[in-house]
Amino acid sequence: MADSNLPSPQAALPPLKPEPEPEKRRTGQWILLAIAFLALAAAAVFIVLRFIAPAPGPVGAEVERNPNPGLDGVIAQGMAPEHLEVGECLRGFTSPLDPQTVVTCESAHNAQLIGTFELEGEEFPGADTLLNEAENLCKSISLDPSSPLDSSWTYHFSRPSQGTWSQGDRLVSCFLSLSDGNIRGSLLLPPEES
Repeated sequence: MADSNLPSPQAALPPLKPEPEPEKRRTGQWILLAIAFLALAAAAVFIVLRFIAPAPGPVGAEVERNPNPGLDGVIAQGMAPEHLEVGECLRGFTSPLDPQTVVTCESAHNAQLIGTFELEGEEFPGADTLLNEAENLCKSISLDPSSPLDSSWTYHFSRPSQGTWSQGDRLVSCFLSLSDGNIRGSLLLPPEES
């Protein structure tokens, strides 16, 4: 006789399928590919920039001036700002801190170094005070009233920072630059009228 206390028979479970192997991670390959792409992009940018804007000479090195500029009017290229002379006209000006292309004022240019000032004092006056003083000094320079000055001109100036002040820098250099286009001629009064 069969025991009535036995559990009822269960259906057989299907055999277990082996777990599929996980796909091999390709993260390492993607990282290497991304690094290679970034390196190539950086190299391309570096090469393009070298051709567009050749590296200037050593900082502070004076560039030789051409005493007889040709039809293009170029006197010097890559001139460090500290070697510019008051009244020089500049082609391709973007910032008073960049090396400049000096040209004759009769040739096309978009900026001019209109003056420089040596500041006094031992203690650094503070960035805001120095900014205001530099702006006032630059705007005090007499300009030729017959020059084509209008609202398209902007004052730019370089001035000492706290770090350069402690090294003895007291020079403020004043530039006027044209927002768009070029002119021919100086913005300053002729020497006999100054």
